[in-house]
Amino acid sequence: MCGLFRDKEKLTPRYIPTNLPHRDSEVNFLNNFFRESLSYPSRSHLKTVQIIGSVGSGKTAVARLFGDRFEGEARRQNVELKHVYINLKLHGDSKVILYRHLIRQVAPEVYSTSLAAEELLYHLIKFLKERRKYVILTFDEIDYYIKHTEDSEIFYDMSRLEEFFEPGETSNFLGIIFIARGRDFYKLLDEATLSSLGSIVLEFKPYTYNQLIDILESRVKEAFYPGAAPLEIIEFVADITSKPPVRGDVRYALDLLLYSGNLAEYEGYDRILPEHVRKVVGITYPTITEEDIFYLPEKDKIVLLSIAKLLKNVRKPYATLKEIRQYCAMLCEQLKLKQMNIDEIEHCIEDLHDRNIVEIKSLSAIGISGIPVEALDQFLENLMKRLESGLVGGV
Repeated sequence: MCGLFRDKEKLTPRYIPTNLPHRDSEVNFLNNFFRESLSYPSRSHLKTVQIIGSVGSGKTAVARLFGDRFEGEARRQNVELKHVYINLKLHGDSKVILYRHLIRQVAPEVYSTSLAAEELLYHLIKFLKERRKYVILTFDEIDYYIKHTEDSEIFYDMSRLEEFFEPGETSNFLGIIFIARGRDFYKLLDEATLSSLGSIVLEFKPYTYNQLIDILESRVKEAFYPGAAPLEIIEFVADITSKPPVRGDVRYALDLLLYSGNLAEYEGYDRILPEHVRKVVGITYPTITEEDIFYLPEKDKIVLLSIAKLLKNVRKPYATLKEIRQYCAMLCEQLKLKQMNIDEIEHCIEDLHDRNIVEIKSLSAIGISGIPVEALDQFLENLMKRLESGLVGGV
């Protein structure tokens, strides 16, 4: 029989639609906020804006769609501009790693592993000014970065971009967008650092039931063949996703459609049934979405898979640090990966905790965040399959 999917990629976090239902005003706000900079880019000073909103409220998609459109507008005005999106969960281990990644995106010609963090920025700005190139930069997951690194120096550095040559001289960075899930990280910043983020805040409210239906209908047309995901399924998924504990997380809604479609296809159906959605809800949970797994470093995946296998085998909600180390050693041997030392394993556990994936009650009580005990068994089974496919594919 013919499959249900036209293009599964349209349901993944990697895909950014050309239109975002119910987020047009936010995209337009960013466009209007930065548009003036294109008139006289060499004289335009740095502008900053914060985007704050809960998980799955469209923050990343809005920033990236704006960036694509703004690059197009710049080309029409003969301005050589690049929007650089950086997810700090992927590239935020240290300032040097972050700035090296930034340079690789903008100016690979001046990339060097021998330069210190500030020297990297200096050479980048020098390159931009000499070549008359411009940048708009988006830092995503800044709240995670601050919590994980306990370092806010990058925000201080960004506020000093126009002081690297002469005070007040433009840096060819036209704007920076800072994205966070909430304002709790403000408590970890001093007043000077907080002011460097700027006073303009674009607040994203969670999607409502009706808004989710519009979004899912649009995505279903791209991802599924006609009739494979009927309206009743879209409404069912929107109903589940609009209520607590999910509260409008469109990423989880898209995961439900993807996994339900996979299940229906596997069982030989020509469309998704409500029962497929119910089964998927039973083995997934909004605390760990496909996007969360996609952005995990490989070592984090190994540790998380070790925790999942361990909890599955001992049939308990928590494991000890010693047990996790033992399972990591066995898993690395099984996958023919380099063994991880104690410090690396503990660092990964802390990182998974900072990402709200792992719960640490004590060194003898480490578990998966937010999963009810009665749902843990099936959830772990599904999680292991997702992690194993990612690890095996990357080995």
